[in-house]
Amino acid sequence: MNQLRTRAGFTLLEVLVTVVILSLGMLGVAGVLLLVHKNNASSYMEQQAVQQAYDILDRMRANRSAALQGLYDGAPPSSAPANNCSSGACTPQQMAEYDLWQWHSDLVGALPAATSSISTATPAGVSSANQDVQVTVALHWSDAPALQALKQTVKPASYTLTTVL
Repeated sequence: MNQLRTRAGFTLLEVLVTVVILSLGMLGVAGVLLLVHKNNASSYMEQQAVQQAYDILDRMRANRSAALQGLYDGAPPSSAPANNCSSGACTPQQMAEYDLWQWHSDLVGALPAATSSISTATPAGVSSANQDVQVTVALHWSDAPALQALKQTVKPASYTLTTVL
C-alpha cells in the first residue's frame, strides 16, 4: 500500500513537468508567430509602395508630354483639381494635376503617414534631342503599426525608384 502512494505522487510530478515544458514550447511558438506577423505587415506595406511607385510611372508614361515638361515634379495638390479628367477631356497639364491628386489620395490610403516626392532630370550623357527624362519617385511611410505591436523602435520606411521615361 505504501508503494502505491509513492507512485501516485511521482506521476503527478511528471505531469507538472510536462505542462511546464509544453508551456515554454507554446511561448516560443507565440513569439515566432508575432515575428511572422510583423514581417508580413512590413512586407505588405513595402509591396504597396512598389505598386504605387509603378502606378505614377505608368501615369507619367501615358501623359509623356507633361512628364517631359516636369509637370509631375513637386508636391501633389492638396485639394481635388477643378477638372475631373476621368470623365472629360483635359490638357496635359490638367491631366498631370489630376493624376498627382488621384495618385496621392491612393497612396495615403495604402500607406500610413505616407509622403512622396517626384523629380525629373535629363540623364547624364543623353542629349535633350532624345527627349528622355530620368524620373525618381521616393516614397516614405511609417512602419509603426507592425513595429508598435511588438514594442520595437519605430523607424520610417522608404522606397525609391529611378527609371528613364
